[in-house]
Amino acid sequence: MNTYSTDNGERFTTSQIESKVRKAKEEKINNFIDEHGYAFCEECGVNASNTRIDCSHDISVKKAKETGQAQQCYNVKNITLLCRRCHQLKDKLY
Repeated sequence: MNTYSTDNGERFTTSQIESKVRKAKEEKINNFIDEHGYAFCEECGVNASNTRIDCSHDISVKKAKETGQAQQCYNVKNITLLCRRCHQLKDKLY
């Protein structure tokens, strides 16, 4: 079974990380709505009632795992709310 390490030496399995990521995304959205009253793209400002809003990792989950920074996968400060268009542009998926 693959495990991934954090910068302080803790090790987590993929399923443990995925569970922590889901919780971090939920926390990011809840904190954002508490602060702003609604969810919107942090890049272009389009709001969630007009489009889908994604939780985008600034340091990708893949890179965080590969570089021994698994904690970045579930770090709320490493997550940005983006509309689908901005997310695709950021990840060069257009």
